[in-house]
Amino acid sequence: MPKSNLTRRDLFGLTAAGAFCSVLGLPHAAAAEAIWGRNKKPKNIIFCVSDGMSAAVPTMVDQYLELTTGRGSYWASLMNEDYVVNGLQSTKSLTGPVTDSSAASSAWGSGVHVWNGAVNWLPGGIELRTLLDIMKTEAKMRTGLVTTATVTHATPAGFAVAHESRDDEAGIAEKYLKLCPDVLMGGGDKFFSSTLRKDKVDLYGKFVGQGYTVVKNLSEMRAADLSKPLLGIFSGGHMPYTVDHNHDPKLKASTPTLAQMTSTAISQLKGGSGFVLQVEGARIDHGGHTNDFAAQLFDQLAFEDAVRVAVEFALEDQETLVVVTSDHGNGNPGLAGAGDEYFESAGGLKLAQNMTCSFVPILVSIKLKATHDNVIEVVKDRYQIELSRDEAQFVADGLTKTSPTSKIRVLNQDFSNLAMALSNHTHVNYMTYTHTSDHVLVSALGPGCEFFNGLTSNISYFSHFLSSRDLSVTNMTMDFETAKSHYVKSNMVAGDHWH
Repeated sequence: MPKSNLTRRDLFGLTAAGAFCSVLGLPHAAAAEAIWGRNKKPKNIIFCVSDGMSAAVPTMVDQYLELTTGRGSYWASLMNEDYVVNGLQSTKSLTGPVTDSSAASSAWGSGVHVWNGAVNWLPGGIELRTLLDIMKTEAKMRTGLVTTATVTHATPAGFAVAHESRDDEAGIAEKYLKLCPDVLMGGGDKFFSSTLRKDKVDLYGKFVGQGYTVVKNLSEMRAADLSKPLLGIFSGGHMPYTVDHNHDPKLKASTPTLAQMTSTAISQLKGGSGFVLQVEGARIDHGGHTNDFAAQLFDQLAFEDAVRVAVEFALEDQETLVVVTSDHGNGNPGLAGAGDEYFESAGGLKLAQNMTCSFVPILVSIKLKATHDNVIEVVKDRYQIELSRDEAQFVADGLTKTSPTSKIRVLNQDFSNLAMALSNHTHVNYMTYTHTSDHVLVSALGPGCEFFNGLTSNISYFSHFLSSRDLSVTNMTMDFETAKSHYVKSNMVAGDHWH
């Protein structure tokens, strides 16, 4: 594709034309199309996923920053640019209206609704062709996956490989070796190390044998030879929550942020015949499952820092489509009105300034001594919030008591009791600790961004991305009843794919 003659100055000058379109009542899609060019196709695609992001998460990030810094969030400001198209995405899977991450990413990766827990795979052993495989083999594009989860987790895998179960991350790692993406970065040492894999296979050695540079910390990533494929594994499992990373000097020195990984990935991938890169802020979802406000808030901030890296590259490059979205909602948090005239709500949100860790280290400390006095001490030390005696006892009970009706521990009871006690102070409440069926936000910029205006289906993205290279691939589909019959006949049931 020939390079556009549009300069960065021209681009921002043309936003005046976009503003004029808005005044006339034309949608941002028309303004964006005027700016980026009608029917122009992108050379590169950067797909940014805030996993498990209910709409209230970026809302609260924007409001938190306004209260504490006097400025709003990056994504909120981006939504107001005339070169950006905004819309919503439907997120259902073959299983039903509530998807898990593997089925959601498979919708993008193969253009097909699959069963929750599957990765580009239909019952009966039907493997679907994936976006990264097609773009790499047929369009000769470079490919990359960057995440704060294990790099073998559901969302990156759904863009790249076909596998019966998302839970077999060791097997997914082997399929990455066969696919050979140019960049793989995230967590998951236990799926690559010969001492940690159950089969004792040294996948690191196999990747090196195929020409990869392997890096395991921030300094090694910065020094990496970017002329070679890059495998970066920075933790045993998922990478740390941002709020934990920010307050741990050792983690800050050794573990890259999502923005740093994204910048490195773009530097490695750019040039040549173009690239496709998925960037996932994975732990927003994990914070949703545990109703952990600080975990979600600061991981969303870190995700938006990575989005900024992608957008700034796209504005300079002028040939890159950037899509920013989520795969599904999770938890459905929200800031509730509190106090006379709801005056106390803002103060609750501002308490996040004092939060120095996720729930994980708090609960580790509390479990050592599950008494109300210790709960009060630990929460005050980590969050500067003083729980009442009753609130603290409620948290302690969540770690030690069973459900009065079922006589078993309630799923996430230890997390949810802490979240509910803290909500009396933060006024941030969660509806659930599972995924939800909400339509999710989408913002897009660059050539082809007008496609994402309005309400779009998750399975429609696959063909749109392929069309950037004049490719068309139609994978086999399956209806719900047929898929269900396969599971019934084989006595298979969906696992607890809660993240």
